[in-house]
Amino acid sequence: MAGDETDALIITIFLRDLSAEYGVRVMLRDENHPLAKLRSLDFVRGRLPNGLSLEDVLAKRPVIKKVEGERILFYPPAFRLHSQSPPSPEWAYALYGIRAYAPTLMEAEQEALKILRGFGHLGH
Repeated sequence: MAGDETDALIITIFLRDLSAEYGVRVMLRDENHPLAKLRSLDFVRGRLPNGLSLEDVLAKRPVIKKVEGERILFYPPAFRLHSQSPPSPEWAYALYGIRAYAPTLMEAEQEALKILRGFGHLGH
């Protein structure tokens, strides 16, 4: 996955969704998986063997994507910015001090890239 956290996450979510939709076991093995050292992942009916969801495991930190020297931070739905804040049903993303939400990671990435391009046209 060449160390790209966002690409790794999209592939991982895709495999998790396949497991959930078809009720099958899916195994992912990647010694260089860049996300939280998830070198080996098994999904059974869309859940990890210990019963947790992928988002529960990823909720501890944002996923970072670097584009044109800028960092875009993606926050899983279970991520809590403050310990007292409720989890969001959507993916959050942040760049240039702007924080917004989208229903899925792919939509969040798409919107963040639009913002990045817009700031690029402004000479930021």
